[in-house]
Amino acid sequence: MRNRIDLSQMPRFWPPKPSRRWQRLLAPMHRYLLHRHHQIADVRFDGLERVAALGERDGVLICPNHSYTGDGSVMLELIRRAPREIAIMAAWHVFRGHWGLDGFLLQRMGGFSVDREGCDRRAIRTAIELLSTGRGLIIFPEGEIYHLNERLTALREGVAFIAVSAQRELEKSKIDARVWLMPAAIRYEFVDDVLPELDRRLRAMEKRMLLKPPPKLPLHERIVRFGEMLLTIKEKEKLGRSNESVGDLPARIRLLTEKLLERLETQHLSKTSPDETVPVRVKSLRRQLIETLCEESADPARLAAAREALDDVHMVLQLFSYPGDYVASAPTPLRMAETIEKFEEDLTSGRYAAPVGRRRAQVTLGTPIDVRAQLGQTKARQAAGDLTTSLERHLQHLMGAPV
Repeated sequence: MRNRIDLSQMPRFWPPKPSRRWQRLLAPMHRYLLHRHHQIADVRFDGLERVAALGERDGVLICPNHSYTGDGSVMLELIRRAPREIAIMAAWHVFRGHWGLDGFLLQRMGGFSVDREGCDRRAIRTAIELLSTGRGLIIFPEGEIYHLNERLTALREGVAFIAVSAQRELEKSKIDARVWLMPAAIRYEFVDDVLPELDRRLRAMEKRMLLKPPPKLPLHERIVRFGEMLLTIKEKEKLGRSNESVGDLPARIRLLTEKLLERLETQHLSKTSPDETVPVRVKSLRRQLIETLCEESADPARLAAAREALDDVHMVLQLFSYPGDYVASAPTPLRMAETIEKFEEDLTSGRYAAPVGRRRAQVTLGTPIDVRAQLGQTKARQAAGDLTTSLERHLQHLMGAPV
Protein backbone atom coordinates (compact mmCIF):
# COMPACT_ATOMS: atom_id res chain seq x y z
CA MET A 1 0.00 0.00 0.00
CA ARG A 2 1.49 3.31 -1.05
CA ASN A 3 2.36 5.91 1.59
CA ARG A 4 1.09 9.30 0.44
CA ILE A 5 2.50 11.32 3.37
CA ASP A 6 5.02 13.83 2.01
CA LEU A 7 6.64 16.29 4.40
CA SER A 8 9.06 17.74 1.85
CA GLN A 9 6.59 20.52 0.93
CA MET A 10 3.71 22.28 2.59
CA PRO A 11 0.30 21.54 1.03
CA ARG A 12 -1.07 24.14 -1.35
CA PHE A 13 -4.54 24.51 -2.80
CA TRP A 14 -5.23 23.91 -6.48
CA PRO A 15 -8.70 25.30 -7.41
CA PRO A 16 -10.78 23.77 -10.22
CA LYS A 17 -10.54 25.45 -13.62
CA PRO A 18 -12.78 23.26 -15.80
CA SER A 19 -12.61 23.73 -19.54
CA ARG A 20 -14.54 21.67 -22.11
CA ARG A 21 -12.01 22.80 -24.73
CA TRP A 22 -9.12 21.46 -22.69
CA GLN A 23 -11.03 18.25 -21.98
CA ARG A 24 -11.41 17.65 -25.73
CA LEU A 25 -7.73 18.42 -26.34
CA LEU A 26 -6.63 16.15 -23.50
CA ALA A 27 -8.84 13.21 -24.54
CA PRO A 28 -6.05 11.37 -26.47
CA MET A 29 -3.61 11.82 -23.56
CA HIS A 30 -6.21 10.59 -21.14
CA ARG A 31 -6.91 7.49 -23.22
CA TYR A 32 -3.16 6.83 -23.37
CA LEU A 33 -2.95 7.09 -19.56
CA LEU A 34 -5.87 4.71 -19.16
CA HIS A 35 -4.57 2.13 -21.60
CA ARG A 36 -0.80 2.21 -21.10
CA HIS A 37 -0.24 3.29 -17.50
CA HIS A 38 -3.27 1.79 -15.74
CA GLN A 39 -3.85 -1.03 -18.26
CA ILE A 40 -7.59 -0.25 -18.44
CA ALA A 41 -8.67 -1.44 -21.87
CA ASP A 42 -12.26 -0.23 -21.73
CA VAL A 43 -14.60 1.80 -19.49
CA ARG A 44 -18.35 1.28 -19.58
CA PHE A 45 -20.97 3.33 -17.77
CA ASP A 46 -24.43 2.32 -16.67
CA GLY A 47 -26.74 4.96 -15.18
CA LEU A 48 -25.47 8.23 -16.69
CA GLU A 49 -29.10 8.99 -17.48
CA ARG A 50 -29.67 9.31 -13.71
CA VAL A 51 -27.30 12.28 -13.68
CA ALA A 52 -29.11 13.85 -16.64
CA ALA A 53 -32.52 13.36 -14.96
CA LEU A 54 -31.68 15.60 -11.97
CA GLY A 55 -32.90 19.19 -11.83
CA GLU A 56 -30.74 21.82 -13.54
CA ARG A 57 -30.17 23.62 -10.25
CA ASP A 58 -29.58 20.44 -8.24
CA GLY A 59 -26.12 19.45 -7.07
CA VAL A 60 -24.96 15.84 -7.23
CA LEU A 61 -22.14 14.30 -5.19
CA ILE A 62 -20.99 11.09 -6.90
CA CYS A 63 -19.35 8.65 -4.46
CA PRO A 64 -17.39 5.73 -5.96
CA ASN A 65 -15.60 2.90 -4.19
CA HIS A 66 -11.80 3.20 -4.35
CA SER A 67 -9.76 0.03 -4.93
CA TYR A 68 -7.28 0.79 -7.70
CA THR A 69 -4.83 3.53 -8.69
CA GLY A 70 -6.68 3.85 -11.99
CA ASP A 71 -9.98 4.83 -10.33
CA GLY A 72 -9.24 8.53 -10.70
CA SER A 73 -8.67 8.17 -14.44
CA VAL A 74 -11.90 6.18 -14.74
CA MET A 75 -13.76 9.02 -13.04
CA LEU A 76 -12.12 11.57 -15.34
CA GLU A 77 -13.62 9.57 -18.19
CA LEU A 78 -17.01 9.96 -16.49
CA ILE A 79 -16.43 13.73 -16.33
CA ARG A 80 -15.64 13.75 -20.04
CA ARG A 81 -18.84 11.87 -20.95
CA ALA A 82 -21.20 13.35 -18.35
CA PRO A 83 -24.21 15.45 -19.45
CA ARG A 84 -23.33 18.22 -16.95
CA GLU A 85 -20.29 19.88 -15.42
CA ILE A 86 -18.65 17.66 -12.80
CA ALA A 87 -15.55 18.34 -10.69
CA ILE A 88 -13.37 15.88 -8.78
CA MET A 89 -11.54 16.20 -5.46
CA ALA A 90 -8.09 14.60 -5.22
CA ALA A 91 -5.23 14.57 -2.73
CA TRP A 92 -2.98 17.62 -3.16
CA HIS A 93 0.22 15.64 -3.78
CA VAL A 94 -1.29 14.23 -7.01
CA PHE A 95 -1.25 17.77 -8.44
CA ARG A 96 2.52 18.05 -7.93
CA GLY A 97 3.35 15.28 -10.40
CA HIS A 98 5.70 16.10 -13.27
CA TRP A 99 6.68 19.45 -11.77
CA GLY A 100 3.07 20.64 -11.50
CA LEU A 101 2.02 19.69 -15.04
CA ASP A 102 -0.34 17.04 -13.65
CA GLY A 103 -1.99 19.72 -11.51
CA PHE A 104 -2.42 22.09 -14.44
CA LEU A 105 -4.09 19.39 -16.51
CA LEU A 106 -6.21 18.07 -13.64
CA GLN A 107 -7.55 21.54 -12.97
CA ARG A 108 -8.70 21.84 -16.60
CA MET A 109 -10.42 18.47 -16.26
CA GLY A 110 -12.32 19.82 -13.23
CA GLY A 111 -10.01 18.66 -10.46
CA PHE A 112 -9.18 20.48 -7.24
CA SER A 113 -6.95 19.50 -4.35
CA VAL A 114 -7.54 18.59 -0.72
CA ASP A 115 -5.15 18.09 2.18
CA ARG A 116 -6.60 14.87 3.60
CA GLU A 117 -4.45 15.02 6.72
CA GLY A 118 -5.89 18.29 8.01
CA CYS A 119 -9.09 20.30 7.96
CA ASP A 120 -8.77 21.82 4.48
CA ARG A 121 -11.33 24.60 4.67
CA ARG A 122 -10.64 25.83 1.12
CA ALA A 123 -11.34 22.40 -0.36
CA ILE A 124 -14.47 21.93 1.76
CA ARG A 125 -15.71 25.41 0.87
CA THR A 126 -15.10 24.74 -2.84
CA ALA A 127 -16.98 21.44 -2.63
CA ILE A 128 -19.97 23.05 -0.90
CA GLU A 129 -20.03 25.90 -3.41
CA LEU A 130 -20.02 23.51 -6.37
CA LEU A 131 -22.91 21.47 -5.00
CA SER A 132 -24.98 24.48 -3.93
CA THR A 133 -24.69 26.05 -7.39
CA GLY A 134 -26.08 23.13 -9.34
CA ARG A 135 -22.90 21.34 -10.32
CA GLY A 136 -21.57 17.85 -9.84
CA LEU A 137 -18.68 16.60 -7.74
CA ILE A 138 -16.83 13.29 -7.34
CA ILE A 139 -15.28 12.29 -3.99
CA PHE A 140 -14.03 8.84 -2.98
CA PRO A 141 -15.61 8.30 0.45
CA GLU A 142 -13.26 5.46 1.47
CA GLY A 143 -10.40 7.97 1.39
CA GLU A 144 -7.62 5.43 0.69
CA ILE A 145 -6.84 2.84 -1.99
CA TYR A 146 -7.17 -0.52 -0.26
CA HIS A 147 -6.95 -2.85 -3.31
CA LEU A 148 -10.25 -4.52 -2.40
CA ASN A 149 -12.43 -4.26 -5.48
CA GLU A 150 -14.85 -6.92 -4.26
CA ARG A 151 -15.22 -5.56 -0.73
CA LEU A 152 -16.17 -2.13 0.63
CA THR A 153 -14.39 -0.59 3.62
CA ALA A 154 -16.00 1.84 6.07
CA LEU A 155 -16.92 5.19 4.54
CA ARG A 156 -15.88 8.49 6.09
CA GLU A 157 -18.64 10.83 7.25
CA GLY A 158 -16.93 13.93 5.85
CA VAL A 159 -18.37 13.29 2.39
CA ALA A 160 -21.97 13.22 3.64
CA PHE A 161 -21.26 16.26 5.83
CA ILE A 162 -20.26 18.23 2.71
CA ALA A 163 -23.56 17.25 1.06
CA VAL A 164 -25.53 18.29 4.17
CA SER A 165 -23.69 21.62 4.35
CA ALA A 166 -24.45 22.31 0.68
CA GLN A 167 -28.16 21.56 1.23
CA ARG A 168 -28.12 23.96 4.20
CA GLU A 169 -26.63 26.63 1.91
CA LEU A 170 -29.48 26.18 -0.54
CA GLU A 171 -32.05 26.50 2.23
CA LYS A 172 -30.42 29.65 3.62
CA SER A 173 -30.50 31.18 0.14
CA LYS A 174 -34.15 30.05 -0.27
CA ILE A 175 -33.26 28.26 -3.52
CA ASP A 176 -35.69 25.51 -4.45
CA ALA A 177 -33.09 22.90 -5.33
CA ARG A 178 -31.66 19.72 -3.87
CA VAL A 179 -28.35 18.03 -3.29
CA TRP A 180 -28.14 14.34 -4.13
CA LEU A 181 -25.68 11.65 -3.04
CA MET A 182 -25.14 9.18 -5.86
CA PRO A 183 -23.36 5.85 -5.20
CA ALA A 184 -21.09 4.64 -8.00
CA ALA A 185 -19.68 1.12 -8.08
CA ILE A 186 -16.45 0.60 -10.04
CA ARG A 187 -15.93 -3.08 -10.84
CA TYR A 188 -12.96 -4.53 -12.71
CA GLU A 189 -12.36 -7.75 -14.58
CA PHE A 190 -9.31 -8.96 -16.47
CA VAL A 191 -9.35 -9.13 -20.24
CA ASP A 192 -6.74 -11.93 -20.47
CA ASP A 193 -5.58 -14.88 -18.39
CA VAL A 194 -3.30 -13.35 -15.73
CA LEU A 195 -2.57 -16.52 -13.74
CA PRO A 196 0.87 -17.14 -15.37
CA GLU A 197 1.92 -13.55 -14.58
CA LEU A 198 0.63 -13.87 -11.00
CA ASP A 199 2.65 -17.04 -10.56
CA ARG A 200 5.78 -15.34 -11.95
CA ARG A 201 5.47 -12.34 -9.65
CA LEU A 202 4.77 -14.40 -6.56
CA ARG A 203 7.75 -16.67 -7.32
CA ALA A 204 9.99 -13.58 -7.53
CA MET A 205 8.83 -12.42 -4.09
CA GLU A 206 9.13 -15.91 -2.61
CA LYS A 207 12.70 -16.13 -3.90
CA ARG A 208 13.51 -12.73 -2.43
CA MET A 209 12.25 -13.89 0.99
CA LEU A 210 14.09 -17.25 0.71
CA LEU A 211 10.75 -19.08 0.72
CA LYS A 212 10.40 -22.28 -1.31
CA PRO A 213 6.75 -23.31 -1.79
CA PRO A 214 5.77 -26.99 -1.57
CA PRO A 215 5.32 -28.65 -5.00
CA LYS A 216 1.86 -28.32 -6.55
CA LEU A 217 0.58 -25.97 -3.82
CA PRO A 218 -2.30 -23.93 -5.37
CA LEU A 219 -1.57 -20.30 -6.14
CA HIS A 220 -4.12 -18.91 -3.68
CA GLU A 221 -2.68 -21.03 -0.85
CA ARG A 222 0.80 -19.77 -1.67
CA ILE A 223 -0.49 -16.20 -1.47
CA VAL A 224 -2.00 -16.83 1.97
CA ARG A 225 1.19 -18.59 3.10
CA PHE A 226 3.31 -15.66 1.93
CA GLY A 227 1.05 -13.21 3.76
CA GLU A 228 1.26 -15.26 6.96
CA MET A 229 5.05 -15.15 6.75
CA LEU A 230 5.08 -11.35 6.35
CA LEU A 231 2.65 -10.98 9.27
CA THR A 232 4.81 -13.20 11.50
CA ILE A 233 7.84 -11.02 10.76
CA LYS A 234 5.92 -7.88 11.78
CA GLU A 235 4.49 -9.53 14.90
CA LYS A 236 7.97 -10.44 16.09
CA GLU A 237 9.30 -6.97 15.21
CA LYS A 238 6.53 -5.02 16.98
CA LEU A 239 5.37 -7.41 19.72
CA GLY A 240 8.45 -9.54 20.26
CA ARG A 241 6.59 -12.77 19.47
CA SER A 242 4.42 -14.51 16.91
CA ASN A 243 0.67 -14.76 17.53
CA GLU A 244 0.08 -17.95 15.53
CA SER A 245 -1.64 -19.53 18.53
CA VAL A 246 -4.11 -16.64 18.92
CA GLY A 247 -6.42 -17.60 16.06
CA ASP A 248 -6.84 -17.42 12.29
CA LEU A 249 -5.23 -14.84 10.01
CA PRO A 250 -7.98 -12.16 10.35
CA ALA A 251 -7.80 -12.42 14.17
CA ARG A 252 -4.01 -12.03 14.14
CA ILE A 253 -4.24 -8.98 11.87
CA ARG A 254 -6.86 -7.36 14.13
CA LEU A 255 -4.77 -8.05 17.22
CA LEU A 256 -1.58 -6.53 15.82
CA THR A 257 -3.54 -3.55 14.48
CA GLU A 258 -5.15 -2.88 17.86
CA LYS A 259 -1.87 -3.26 19.77
CA LEU A 260 -0.13 -0.78 17.48
CA LEU A 261 -2.98 1.74 17.63
CA GLU A 262 -3.28 1.47 21.40
CA ARG A 263 0.45 2.10 21.83
CA LEU A 264 0.54 5.01 19.34
CA GLU A 265 -2.58 6.71 20.72
CA THR A 266 -1.36 6.40 24.31
CA GLN A 267 2.02 7.92 23.44
CA HIS A 268 0.91 10.70 21.11
CA LEU A 269 -2.76 11.43 21.90
CA SER A 270 -2.86 10.51 25.61
CA LYS A 271 -6.04 8.52 25.00
CA THR A 272 -7.28 5.55 22.99
CA SER A 273 -10.33 5.40 20.73
CA PRO A 274 -11.27 1.71 20.35
CA ASP A 275 -14.83 2.55 19.26
CA GLU A 276 -13.68 4.52 16.19
CA THR A 277 -12.85 2.92 12.85
CA VAL A 278 -9.22 2.30 11.95
CA PRO A 279 -9.15 5.02 9.21
CA VAL A 280 -10.53 7.63 11.66
CA ARG A 281 -7.95 6.69 14.30
CA VAL A 282 -5.18 6.80 11.71
CA LYS A 283 -6.22 10.26 10.56
CA SER A 284 -6.15 11.61 14.14
CA LEU A 285 -2.69 10.17 14.71
CA ARG A 286 -1.35 11.44 11.40
CA ARG A 287 -2.60 14.95 12.10
CA GLN A 288 -0.94 15.04 15.53
CA LEU A 289 2.34 13.57 14.28
CA ILE A 290 2.57 15.93 11.30
CA GLU A 291 1.97 18.89 13.61
CA THR A 292 4.83 17.67 15.79
CA LEU A 293 7.15 17.29 12.80
CA CYS A 294 6.31 20.83 11.69
CA GLU A 295 7.19 22.37 15.07
CA GLU A 296 10.32 24.46 14.73
CA SER A 297 11.16 24.17 18.44
CA ALA A 298 10.75 20.37 18.71
CA ASP A 299 13.87 18.61 19.98
CA PRO A 300 15.59 15.98 17.75
CA ALA A 301 14.53 13.04 19.95
CA ARG A 302 10.86 14.06 19.74
CA LEU A 303 11.09 14.50 15.97
CA ALA A 304 12.70 11.08 15.58
CA ALA A 305 9.95 9.49 17.69
CA ALA A 306 7.29 11.20 15.56
CA ARG A 307 8.87 9.95 12.32
CA GLU A 308 9.03 6.40 13.64
CA ALA A 309 5.42 6.64 14.83
CA LEU A 310 4.34 7.88 11.40
CA ASP A 311 5.88 4.75 9.86
CA ASP A 312 3.95 2.61 12.36
CA VAL A 313 0.73 4.45 11.50
CA HIS A 314 1.27 3.59 7.85
CA MET A 315 1.81 -0.04 8.89
CA VAL A 316 -1.61 0.07 10.59
CA LEU A 317 -3.19 1.11 7.28
CA GLN A 318 -1.29 -1.64 5.49
CA LEU A 319 -2.64 -4.20 7.97
CA PHE A 320 -6.15 -2.78 7.62
CA SER A 321 -5.98 -3.27 3.84
CA TYR A 322 -5.52 -7.04 4.36
CA PRO A 323 -8.78 -8.48 5.75
CA GLY A 324 -7.09 -11.86 6.09
CA ASP A 325 -9.84 -13.88 4.40
CA TYR A 326 -10.08 -11.93 1.12
CA VAL A 327 -8.25 -14.49 -1.04
CA ALA A 328 -9.09 -17.64 0.93
CA SER A 329 -12.85 -16.98 0.87
CA ALA A 330 -12.97 -16.47 -2.93
CA PRO A 331 -9.68 -17.01 -4.79
CA THR A 332 -10.64 -15.17 -7.98
CA PRO A 333 -7.92 -13.88 -10.36
CA LEU A 334 -8.82 -10.31 -9.39
CA ARG A 335 -8.51 -10.90 -5.64
CA MET A 336 -5.23 -12.74 -6.06
CA ALA A 337 -3.90 -9.99 -8.36
CA GLU A 338 -4.88 -7.22 -5.95
CA THR A 339 -3.13 -8.99 -3.08
CA ILE A 340 0.05 -9.65 -5.06
CA GLU A 341 0.18 -6.02 -6.26
CA LYS A 342 -0.25 -4.93 -2.65
CA PHE A 343 2.58 -7.25 -1.52
CA GLU A 344 4.82 -5.70 -4.17
CA GLU A 345 4.05 -2.16 -3.00
CA ASP A 346 4.61 -3.06 0.65
CA LEU A 347 7.93 -4.79 -0.08
CA THR A 348 9.22 -1.82 -2.12
CA SER A 349 8.34 0.95 0.37
CA GLY A 350 5.15 1.91 -1.43
CA ARG A 351 6.56 2.14 -4.95
CA TYR A 352 3.83 1.85 -7.58
CA ALA A 353 3.18 -1.78 -8.54
CA ALA A 354 2.68 -2.24 -12.27
CA PRO A 355 -0.70 -3.79 -13.16
CA VAL A 356 -0.54 -7.55 -13.75
CA GLY A 357 -2.76 -7.36 -16.83
CA ARG A 358 -5.38 -5.45 -18.78
CA ARG A 359 -8.66 -4.69 -17.01
CA ARG A 360 -12.13 -3.67 -18.09
CA ALA A 361 -13.91 -1.15 -15.88
CA GLN A 362 -17.66 -1.17 -15.36
CA VAL A 363 -19.09 1.86 -13.55
CA THR A 364 -22.67 1.61 -12.30
CA LEU A 365 -24.34 4.77 -11.04
CA GLY A 366 -27.03 3.95 -8.53
CA THR A 367 -30.25 5.58 -7.38
CA PRO A 368 -29.47 9.05 -5.97
CA ILE A 369 -30.15 9.71 -2.29
CA ASP A 370 -32.15 12.88 -1.53
CA VAL A 371 -30.16 14.88 1.04
CA ARG A 372 -32.99 17.35 1.68
CA ALA A 373 -35.44 14.57 2.49
CA GLN A 374 -32.92 12.96 4.84
CA LEU A 375 -32.05 16.25 6.53
CA GLY A 376 -35.49 17.46 7.61
CA GLN A 377 -35.22 18.80 11.15
CA THR A 378 -32.29 16.52 12.01
CA LYS A 379 -29.05 18.03 13.20
CA ALA A 380 -26.30 18.14 10.59
CA ARG A 381 -24.02 15.62 12.34
CA GLN A 382 -26.81 13.08 12.81
CA ALA A 383 -27.97 13.56 9.22
CA ALA A 384 -24.39 13.03 7.97
CA GLY A 385 -24.16 9.78 9.92
CA ASP A 386 -27.50 8.53 8.59
CA LEU A 387 -26.56 9.48 5.02
CA THR A 388 -23.20 7.70 5.34
CA THR A 389 -24.97 4.53 6.48
CA SER A 390 -27.43 4.78 3.60
CA LEU A 391 -24.68 5.46 1.06
CA GLU A 392 -22.66 2.51 2.34
CA ARG A 393 -25.67 0.21 2.02
CA HIS A 394 -26.37 1.41 -1.56
CA LEU A 395 -22.71 0.99 -2.57
CA GLN A 396 -22.52 -2.50 -1.14
CA HIS A 397 -25.63 -3.45 -3.10
CA LEU A 398 -24.22 -2.08 -6.38
CA MET A 399 -20.90 -3.83 -5.84
CA GLY A 400 -22.50 -7.08 -4.79
CA ALA A 401 -20.28 -6.78 -1.70
CA PRO A 402 -21.10 -8.52 1.60
CA VAL A 403 -22.88 -6.24 4.10
